[in-house]
Amino acid sequence: MECPPPMVYFDVDRSVEDGITKSVGWDWTPTRQVYTKYEDNRTSYHKTLWLSGEANLTNWRPKMSVVKYRHSIDIDPWLRPKVAEGSPVCFENGAVVGYWEARLLTAASVTIDISWQVDLFDRADFNQDGVVDAEDLGLFMVWFGTDNEWYDLDGDGEVGGYDLGLLFSRWT
Repeated sequence: MECPPPMVYFDVDRSVEDGITKSVGWDWTPTRQVYTKYEDNRTSYHKTLWLSGEANLTNWRPKMSVVKYRHSIDIDPWLRPKVAEGSPVCFENGAVVGYWEARLLTAASVTIDISWQVDLFDRADFNQDGVVDAEDLGLFMVWFGTDNEWYDLDGDGEVGGYDLGLLFSRWT
């Protein structure tokens, strides 16, 4: 899934206890209201990143309208999430992004579950089996000399020798 465009940012109060981040946020405009409350492991993830919580969306427009909610969590730049088909999350610019929307009548509200979980893999683990090994090297060599972003580990626009060195530096 391609990530939806960024939306209006609003403040979220956060606290961390035992590696779990607890977040509460609220935003009100003349056209909508969004209240969120969730927990996640953004400060303590290892191979899995998760979020558990809910968002309450309210439409204040004088007609039926779509109210949207999007959040993102930055992750280690050497990690890449494995996002399941149909998941409410996507990945862009080093962040896992969640997105939800609801079509609501005037003054209507809905509380939606915004929980999700993704497995995280080393960027050089191209087949996402949990190890960087000969299988990944084989996949890499198929794309050597191309501009395939998945295998371009240094981000210079070409799958080349420096990328190969980075792959070997991540070997497990």
